[in-house]
Amino acid sequence: MVKKKSILFLSALDFKEKSIQVIRKTPEAYIKAGWDVNYIVIRDNSKYDNYYYENEIEIPGMNTTREYLPLQSVINRFGTNRVVRRILQKTAYFLAIIKLYKLAKKIVKEKDIDVVYGYEVHGVLAANLLKWTGKIKGKKLISRFQGTFGSYYYDNKMVLKMISSSDHYLAQYLSSDLCIMTNDGTQGDRALQIIKSHNLKNYRFWVNGVDEQKQDPKTISDLKKNLNPSEHFLFLTVCRLEKWKRVDRSILALSILKNKLGFTNFKYIIVGEGVEKNNLIQLAKENDLINNIHFTGAIPNNEVKQYLNIADVFLSTYDTSNVGNPLLEAIRCNKVIFTLNNGDTGSWIQHKQNGFIYDIDENLYKNMAHDISDLITDDQLREKIIKNIAVTEEEKLWTWQERMNAEVAEVENLFE
Repeated sequence: MVKKKSILFLSALDFKEKSIQVIRKTPEAYIKAGWDVNYIVIRDNSKYDNYYYENEIEIPGMNTTREYLPLQSVINRFGTNRVVRRILQKTAYFLAIIKLYKLAKKIVKEKDIDVVYGYEVHGVLAANLLKWTGKIKGKKLISRFQGTFGSYYYDNKMVLKMISSSDHYLAQYLSSDLCIMTNDGTQGDRALQIIKSHNLKNYRFWVNGVDEQKQDPKTISDLKKNLNPSEHFLFLTVCRLEKWKRVDRSILALSILKNKLGFTNFKYIIVGEGVEKNNLIQLAKENDLINNIHFTGAIPNNEVKQYLNIADVFLSTYDTSNVGNPLLEAIRCNKVIFTLNNGDTGSWIQHKQNGFIYDIDENLYKNMAHDISDLITDDQLREKIIKNIAVTEEEKLWTWQERMNAEVAEVENLFE
């Protein structure tokens, strides 16, 4: 009887219900391919991370070892100061790497593991500790990254950020049998080149998969009646409410639309939870938009598509790249997209062709507001944008099945 291939994931990222599903889809793909799958995770439930509002998930067919980030109570108590919080978090995640290493060392000793898979920075560093101490000799090592701030920090000469992110640079520098860098628009391929990574000859630069988002016309009609009975023009943002996601930019653009251009019949739905929520609510109040904005909080991922289907416009105004899964899902759903020309976003969206994309300058909010006004009143422009974004969907997007099949095939090829 042929032995099942066995894989051990190491990560400080747990599975999510109310956010993108890529974290769980990866081990699920190996289960489906017939592998024996083991997953060690150090979970951060502190109020400054994004798991405190997520349920713990057990994936059928997988052996999960879940422990918790050290110093969480200290972070919760003293983390109001950003510098102090950063120091505490760095210390806690250093301890998490040691914890991952010790847990993995025990499993590798007990089980015949074929592949050790470091999922993101802390998992990769823990996997390399196993390698350096000779615990996984003869086994394959995979490093996986969901994107990176590396290029952004380097291009903007953010020296302190680069120093404080030295663990990220180190994880991406260290060699592995296969490195998977997500093409999320943050130019991860270039980040590997900047640091002269040992993975330059064996990395894959893949965009995430996106499954079908559209629903049948009757379902959409019913959704509109339930979620938008007043027939407002609907704007939508889907993201964690963190500072670098810059949801404030979209709020300020809509403030001009309402207070200077006189368009009031709209709702802006913000799907997500995070530390910036109270600041965004205050900004909405200051700009007379509190009655135009609806904060849903965190909702299950499978419910997000309901909002996506009834939205007229999708807004994404992050500081770095905007090509995360929410934008890809908006493309899959053929929505009119307003976003920013940073990272590789311009390789997806072309201004007034298949969406609207802007440089970050002093005219950003005004330009967005005027283009939104034009979009609302110009049916032909709106139809052209929707037609062209459908072409982008067809030409550039993978399904999750296609994406994960490509990865499993590459890993299995390591044994050829």
